[in-house]
Amino acid sequence: GEQHPDTASTYNNIGSAYNSLGDYDKALQMFEKALQICLTTVGEQHPDIATIYVNLGSVFRSKGAYDEALQMQQRALNIRLATVGEQHPDTATNLSNMGTIHQVKGEYDKA
Repeated sequence: GEQHPDTASTYNNIGSAYNSLGDYDKALQMFEKALQICLTTVGEQHPDIATIYVNLGSVFRSKGAYDEALQMQQRALNIRLATVGEQHPDTATNLSNMGTIHQVKGEYDKA
C-alpha cells in the first residue's frame, strides 16, 4: 500500500533517478513523498529518514540552494549521530557533503 516503507523506498529510488536526469523538481516531489511515508511508518530517528534528507540535500545543492542543502545535511547528520554514531561511514559521508557545500559557498573556515 501507499503507507509502507517499501513504497517510500520506491519513491526514493525514483527521486534518485530524476535527480540523475537533472529533473530536480520531480526529484524533490518524490523525495518529499518518501519522507512523509517514512515519518509515518518508521519515525524521525531512523537511518532511512537520514538517507532521504541526504538525497534532498543533494537536489538542493544541484539547484544552487545551498542553505537548504545544508539544513537537510544537518538533519541527516543529527539522525546519524543519534542512530549509528560518530564513527560510522555514513556519518563521515554526511560531514564530507556538508564540507563540500561550505566550500562551494566560499565558507572555507567551516569546510
